[in-house]
Amino acid sequence: MKACTRGQLAVAGVVLSVLVVGSPLAVADSSAQAKFFTGGGRGPTAAVAIQSAVWDAEASAGAEQLYTCTLAGEPLVFESFNDPHFGHVFRAEATVGCTP
Repeated sequence: MKACTRGQLAVAGVVLSVLVVGSPLAVADSSAQAKFFTGGGRGPTAAVAIQSAVWDAEASAGAEQLYTCTLAGEPLVFESFNDPHFGHVFRAEATVGCTP
C-alpha cells in the first residue's frame, strides 16, 4: 500500500471540506463531552473512501445513540495500485467526536 503525496492529501482535504459542508455532520455541543469513533472505508476515489469512513464511524456512534458528530482531525488516505480484488483503490480512516 502506498501513502499519498502531499499534493494528493491536499486535494483530498479540499474534497473533504466540500463533503463536510454538504454532509449531515453537525457541530458538537461544547458543553457535552464527545466520545470518539474511528471508521474505515474504501472507494474508487479518495473522496468516496473518506465519506465511507465517516459514515462507518457515524454508524458506530449511532449504535450508542450518539447522533451529533463532527470530524476530529484529518482523515488518513491510502492509495493502492495492486489490490488483488479491486486493482486501484483508495482506503481511508476517519475519526469523529459524537455527543447525544
